[in-house]
Amino acid sequence: MLHQCQHMSKSNFHNIKHHSPIRPNVLYPIAVLWGAIIFIVFGYHVYDSFLFGPQTNFYLLPWSFATGLAIVAPSIYLIYTNQFDPFHPLVFPAWSYLFPAFAVGGLILAFGLSQPFFLVFVQDERYNLPLTLVYISIGYLSMAGGFYLPYSRRIGNSLGNKLPLWNWDTEKLLLPALFLLVLGFFNNILAFSAGIIGFQQVAAIGTFDGLLFLITLFWLQGSFLLWLCIFRTEKFLLHHYLIIGLLLATSLIKAAFQGNRGSLLSIFILVAFAFVMSKRKIELKHKVLAAGLVILAVSVGIIYGTTFRNIKQTSEQVPIEEYADVIFQTFNRTSDKDTLVIFKEGVSSLAERVESVSSVAVVVSNYEKLSTYEAGYGFDNNILKDSVNFLIPRFLWSDKVVATDSFSYGELYFDFGENSFTLTPFGDLLRNFGPWGIPLGMMVLGIFLRLMYSVLIEGYSFSYWRAVLYYMTLTSISYEGSYGLIIPYTIKVVFISVLGLLIVRFLMGKTNT
Repeated sequence: MLHQCQHMSKSNFHNIKHHSPIRPNVLYPIAVLWGAIIFIVFGYHVYDSFLFGPQTNFYLLPWSFATGLAIVAPSIYLIYTNQFDPFHPLVFPAWSYLFPAFAVGGLILAFGLSQPFFLVFVQDERYNLPLTLVYISIGYLSMAGGFYLPYSRRIGNSLGNKLPLWNWDTEKLLLPALFLLVLGFFNNILAFSAGIIGFQQVAAIGTFDGLLFLITLFWLQGSFLLWLCIFRTEKFLLHHYLIIGLLLATSLIKAAFQGNRGSLLSIFILVAFAFVMSKRKIELKHKVLAAGLVILAVSVGIIYGTTFRNIKQTSEQVPIEEYADVIFQTFNRTSDKDTLVIFKEGVSSLAERVESVSSVAVVVSNYEKLSTYEAGYGFDNNILKDSVNFLIPRFLWSDKVVATDSFSYGELYFDFGENSFTLTPFGDLLRNFGPWGIPLGMMVLGIFLRLMYSVLIEGYSFSYWRAVLYYMTLTSISYEGSYGLIIPYTIKVVFISVLGLLIVRFLMGKTNT
């Protein structure tokens, strides 16, 4: 009987009653986002240096365009086959990180808008910078190839059919989701006090620090659930508006304490993700609003994040009162200082922050030469080590060391161990296995993405728990960090997300199937 119900519940995820399918023109807000960033960054620097400065590297232009084409190719295919979704496993990483970091990043380097100090570590720039973009293109297309292997979909669908239905009532879900939000928010306070989150770094990892950090994700899970409920509600009452106010308040407080340029954009992604997953019809007014919010989030994020980092200066852990004082100083300085001056500083920082070609090129240029020194820094064979070590909890192995230590990596490759530099899965695979490791490793990641997508989303009608688990899993995958930490961290996120869903299920009682 359950098997029959599951088949009856399956339908195209993008087509349910009373709602139109997602159309390709949801690309407009994404295009506006990166179009605005490109215009601001390039426009300012063109005005400032009349474009043709001595630092231009125009030989990168065709390689940047080719990389951009490779990254958008799966999105074009999905549009052509009427399957496009801005939060598809291949589309989301493309527009949220890979395209701006490497296609736009290549243009930033080509026009000399970013000149990071570590470019001096790239031997033969004219060879290694284009080679880096080739590796990125091959890696991403290999991930897409792994995604479309037929067996992944079949296995995923088979597993997905065995999962429970759990058809939750929207109004009955509100209180349990609120409980999860509040629980997560207070855990964020505890984690912040312990120096685990925010713009700070603990001197030594504690036994339960990892668990405490994972529990903070209850806030993210509860927020997403509540936004889903809001978007699935047809008639708004007073308590719905109060929930929206609470969501915005907790999100802005958390963003203020994070102190980075991308916190507001992360909030926008969470809300937009929930809107799309809720199956609401996307109208022109939504696109206009999304475009405006994106521009606002990026602009305010640049000003606030730049000012915050300039005031605090280091990631050294400080008492919570002192940290809060930095936040107040940031607001005061942004109101006292010329906003245009801060914005210019932020644009320059943003250009260097967005561009990831040069940092990966340092790895491409030096991984063979430095491989013999990696053992001394503790991150030789880090992918294999992290893939095994994560299975043993820290309370059982108190002195467990994370093989992918970003500061040791910075010390060896960038001669600066006080900062966390971009590595990316591509660079990590190259360091561990050489050039052939990139297509093979990224193909494995593509298979994993397809399994996740087929188990949770592909072929199923709307489900609160499936949508939440999909959001938590997809956004947990970092394309900026180590390949070796992707699967371990994702498994931990799935574990804590399932725990959160079980809490919600318990609080809802036995009236829901």
